[in-house]
Amino acid sequence: MTRYIDQGYEFHDRPAGSPVAWRVGVYGVVERDNTVLMVDNIVSAGPTLSLPGGGINLDPEETILEASIREVHEETGYRFSPNPDSLAFLDEEFLRSPSGKYLHIITFVVRGTVEDDPYPAWRHDPTEIIAVKWVDPTTLTPTDVRRFHWKALVKLGYISAIT
Repeated sequence: MTRYIDQGYEFHDRPAGSPVAWRVGVYGVVERDNTVLMVDNIVSAGPTLSLPGGGINLDPEETILEASIREVHEETGYRFSPNPDSLAFLDEEFLRSPSGKYLHIITFVVRGTVEDDPYPAWRHDPTEIIAVKWVDPTTLTPTDVRRFHWKALVKLGYISAIT
């Protein structure tokens, strides 16, 4: 039986008959001067740092690259230019959301660049984001970074799996 993980990394069995929603997501990876662009999120439990990204709007048929541009801008204020050749499958996860929904998530990562400064009129959502940071990935530990984002940084070679 598939086990679902929550934000506090506790595992849960999905009750029989509970629906599962599919979600496709993408994280944008931006490196500058040996640092990586990250978002310090407000979460109910566990680490708070993540790569900018989120869900793809499957209706009206948003592409993965279009979603990466939108999501990086929404979360950081930076205009993101993804490199299509770097688009890669990251992982498949089973999550239980804070609201109790069960999700089957397929996630991709794409590297890209951003302009020098965030868009001047951009303001972060204070209910979701504490701050946007440029972080030296060699200083990070698994207790600093959300689980799926840690996997992305390992897969892309920014950090080793064992620290």
